[in-house]
Amino acid sequence: MTSVRTIRELDELPDGTKILIQDKRDTPLFKRGGDWYSPTKTPTQNMIAYVNVRRWGVRVLSTPRE
Repeated sequence: MTSVRTIRELDELPDGTKILIQDKRDTPLFKRGGDWYSPTKTPTQNMIAYVNVRRWGVRVLSTPRE
């Protein structure tokens, strides 16, 4: 599993990637159409992803096969 600590690295991940923010809640997100989404919330979670990647870092759980 890869650890990501910058917004640039986060943006470079392809659509279909699943991440886990390393905060106290282990917030899961997935990338679709260039935006980050929560499995349980409808609106995009881009701000959450960008703020927390710099604060806590994220762990890449999976990326789509090419």
